[in-house]
Amino acid sequence: MSVLLITHALKNQSKDYSPFFNMIKTSCTEWWHYFDYTWIVVTPHTAEQFAKLLYPHMERDDRLLVVKLQKEYQGWLEPDAWNWLNLKDFS
Repeated sequence: MSVLLITHALKNQSKDYSPFFNMIKTSCTEWWHYFDYTWIVVTPHTAEQFAKLLYPHMERDDRLLVVKLQKEYQGWLEPDAWNWLNLKDFS
């Protein structure tokens, strides 16, 4: 399993992006979505594989970044967010 960070800029305000978001939710075993344009997911997919699942639900001007997270992280989050992250296996 991988822990991936997904961040996106979906630019077409008239487009229905629900298939994009449904693909994120159904392509992982767990997901975290505390920030508007950022997700952290636990998935059997690599970053490349996960990105390729999302491409068909995007438009040419949209942007996407998918990266594998490592155990080293820091920030200013609510306790439940830290609890969720700290329980993950970043192997």
